[in-house]
Amino acid sequence: MNGMEQRLEYLEEAYEAVRMQNHVLATALKGMIRALPADIAQDVVESVQLAFEDALAELTYEDSPHVDLFHDVTYAFFREKER
Repeated sequence: MNGMEQRLEYLEEAYEAVRMQNHVLATALKGMIRALPADIAQDVVESVQLAFEDALAELTYEDSPHVDLFHDVTYAFFREKER
């Protein structure tokens, strides 16, 4: 296996590890929200949404190349939560 193939394999493994870490964190957050009384849970969800909107605005202001990716992942997170 040459250096390029090893590097690609490493990147694929790292990518999968980061995806799973994100999944674990999202699952933990959803579990914590689910455990809260409904009125508090709604406030927490709204606060998290506002924090995401603030982060997106900051990325946009900084002209970050990650704006679209952040938006897509945030949308997917909240869409999945509603299921």
